[in-house]
Order: sequence, then structure tokens, then C-alpha cells
Amino acid sequence: MSHYEQFFNDADKDGSGFLTLAELTHMLRSKGYKESDATIKTMFGSVDISGDSKISKEEYLTAMGQMPPKNHQEASMRACFREFDVDSSGTIDAKELKEVINKCGSNLSDAEVARLVQLVDKDGSGTLSYEEFIAHVFGK
Repeated sequence: MSHYEQFFNDADKDGSGFLTLAELTHMLRSKGYKESDATIKTMFGSVDISGDSKISKEEYLTAMGQMPPKNHQEASMRACFREFDVDSSGTIDAKELKEVINKCGSNLSDAEVARLVQLVDKDGSGTLSYEEFIAHVFGK
């Protein structure tokens, strides 16, 4: 099963085999996409070839192939950031970073984690913003 098929299946909360605008919008937001509601509605309308206010899996898969790869990459990076940002504050602090590092099987000391944050924290806030995190992890 492709990544896009899995996305569709996860978004199809009622198991109908179709996505409503609300289901699609909710899943896009949860996966890190930042398109405006108006843009999503326009995309939904252009994909809903049958005009029945729902998108079949086939319609969805065709549309996802049309989205620029950059949009998918940015959404993946935002979703990764959210995984680290446990408290949803919009930043990653040393405690959150340590939790994720420990889950990955590494056991760094508090001092080592604090040093990692310090190395990446360009604005001196003591936390990692989305931009700092992406620049360090993905080299963007």
C-alpha cells in the first residue's frame, strides 16, 4: 500500500471509501499541510470530478500526484517537528528533545541534551523553533 493510500484510509474516518471536505481538511492539518481552508476547498472541488461533494480514493490519488513535491516535503518536516513538540507549544525544549532521543534508544545526560539545544538554538531562547529544528535536522 502506498503512502497516499494509507493517508486516504486514515482520513476516511467513517470507512465509507470516500473523503468529505471535513475529513480531508482534518487529515491535511494533522499531517502538517498549511494550505488555507479556501485553497483546500478549491482543490477538493477540482478533484471531486463526480460533483457529489466527496472524493473517491481514485480521485484522491490522481490529485496527490498533481501536488508539487515541495508541499509534501514541507508537510513531512512539520509533522516531524510536531512529534518532537510534545506539549504543542510551537517550540522544542530540552525535556521534549530528551524524551524523543530516549525513545530512539540513546541515553543522553541532561547536560548533553542542553548542549544540543544550545548548538541549534540560534536566537538564544533556550528552545528550538520550527525554523531552527528544520535547519539543523533537514539542512534547510
